[in-house]
Amino acid sequence: MIEEVSARVPESLAAYRGGVAAGPGGPDARPLASLRDPAVFDATLAAFGAGVGASSAGLERRALVSYWSQFYLAALATPALTALVRLGRPLPLAFERTSLELDAAGRPARLLVDPATGRGGSCLGAAQVPQPGLAGLVEDHLRPFVELCCAQCGLAPRVIWGNAAVILDYVAGELGAGDAPACAEVAACLGRPGGCACARTPLAQALCAGAAGCRRRTCCLRSRLPGVPSCGALCPLERCAEP
Repeated sequence: MIEEVSARVPESLAAYRGGVAAGPGGPDARPLASLRDPAVFDATLAAFGAGVGASSAGLERRALVSYWSQFYLAALATPALTALVRLGRPLPLAFERTSLELDAAGRPARLLVDPATGRGGSCLGAAQVPQPGLAGLVEDHLRPFVELCCAQCGLAPRVIWGNAAVILDYVAGELGAGDAPACAEVAACLGRPGGCACARTPLAQALCAGAAGCRRRTCCLRSRLPGVPSCGALCPLERCAEP
């Protein structure tokens, strides 16, 4: 199934076409659950800080974790939404059974699932079958990921939920509107008309619509890192600075 997903990712999202892969990955791949160990998380964050050109010790930790999460969420959202919208099936991405591989710059590059489940999940037990739709991704992966980031740096959960909403909104836009049930569900989960169970998640409160497009409700803090620009028109602080 993962090979099918890769083939359906549009060219505009090609940078994250391989964001999910089947297999153990390279020697430095680590289970996501291991990131709950402060030493493992700190080493991961230090590699990312070095990749953006500074020692993580000299950077605001909350801003660095938020920026790190944006790369992570892009790798996750591109194949996950493509599978839902283009194939009508969820990928088996439960947080506790997924691993992470970094690129040469320390950025989150690929999420790794068991090869057997990546072929379609026929060997999964009933308790391991991914929940349907975007609600499954929210509960099985995003919620524990948000909890991880906040526990490791004291960041407000709404910051990471905002990062997730922005990226999901962008990926969904690149995939295009359609008649697939997942399209309406994504819209509802992001707080747009449609109404479904997951519309009550923090994703639905993360963005606010305006004449010039959506904006975040909470700043992602990335502009506090040296050499990293703000997210421009998406940033609520930019709105406050307008005359």
